[in-house]
Amino acid sequence: MEGDLRSAALACAARVLGALMSGPLQQAAGVDAPSGSRGKRSATILSSVGEVSYTRAYVPGSGPGTRFPADEALGLVCNCTPAAAKLLCHEAARSQSYKQAEESLRLSAGITASDSRIHRLVRAVGPDMEEWALERAPSRAEAGRDIIICLEMDMTGVRMLRRYLEGVRGKDGAPKGRQIKCGTVFLMERDAEGKYQRIAGSSVHVLSFCDPVEFSASLQKARQKLGAPHGTPVVVVSDGAEWIWNIVSDRFGKATGIVDFWHAAEHLSELCKFVAGEGDAAETLFKEWRHKMKVYGVDCVIRHFESLTLPANKAKGLGRHLMYFRKHRERMQYRRFRREGWPIGSGVIEGDCKSLIKQRTDLSGQRWSPDGALDVLWARALIKDGLHDTYWKEKRKRKGVRRKPAFAA
Repeated sequence: MEGDLRSAALACAARVLGALMSGPLQQAAGVDAPSGSRGKRSATILSSVGEVSYTRAYVPGSGPGTRFPADEALGLVCNCTPAAAKLLCHEAARSQSYKQAEESLRLSAGITASDSRIHRLVRAVGPDMEEWALERAPSRAEAGRDIIICLEMDMTGVRMLRRYLEGVRGKDGAPKGRQIKCGTVFLMERDAEGKYQRIAGSSVHVLSFCDPVEFSASLQKARQKLGAPHGTPVVVVSDGAEWIWNIVSDRFGKATGIVDFWHAAEHLSELCKFVAGEGDAAETLFKEWRHKMKVYGVDCVIRHFESLTLPANKAKGLGRHLMYFRKHRERMQYRRFRREGWPIGSGVIEGDCKSLIKQRTDLSGQRWSPDGALDVLWARALIKDGLHDTYWKEKRKRKGVRRKPAFAA
């Protein structure tokens, strides 16, 4: 009975919505009788309450087909109302597949939309979501506040269709995917305890399969969008990957670089195992020096392990392990960073790579095109940043936007 009541209520709502769209809403938008119209035609579209039949005027176009001013005025995209399109995109982004999105919409919202229809919608609006996200004005700090700009970046693999793997080398055998770069720039404000906390709504994401040069240019534009006063300190927190610090050197030369503490701790763990062997002794040594590295910085770690007297066959290996810490010495001064109240962990970008990218693109059997992956990932990024509803409230021409190819097929 409850299911029948819901179906009846949705059917009634659909009839009311169809009547409103066919008359009052078109009149309010001034498109009920457009110049040059040649009568009216009916269409069945998808709304948030199910399929709706509505009638609107058509105007012959200069090319093939006809133009419907009411469709544009009411924001229809891929024969969906904005409210329905929002639901479909949200479910497509949060589900593990388009097929799962289809099932979830049917069960939770009473909407019937095939997985292929949901996929087409995401492909149609994905480029516009990216354009909107990169053009929008993020939240800014109040004048006179003690703020810093924080930048984090990383990359992870996305499994690709075979035709997009030409020229790619695999780590162990044939390649399976391409690397997608993910960056986020945001403002942080000092709190009463002297620690910097992220300002809500200030994050700007950058997702790209392009080369580091283009990626770094996009990060620079994202930083400028934050509108922070000239001279605002920039802090970059990331792992020790060389390509990241090359970008920092080229584009953010005055930034303070911080190697993510947990990545540094992983290398310290390997160093302790090399010195003490596997087992409790290595674990005890690791816990002691991890604490000291966090409290005092990396210098004490380097001095201690340099002072060890090891057999000749281990001395060379010790140098190799210490090379990482020497190379990033200035980026591992955790005592100073913590005293300044700066973050020493890159949890934001690590979470993005795992929850934003991997959980949607790395499921069994999935293979992507670069654009297909970016379309759904930008929808996920808007949801993660709390911007999905804001995007759909704006009146935009959502179809027809094209992004620059990341690489040739």
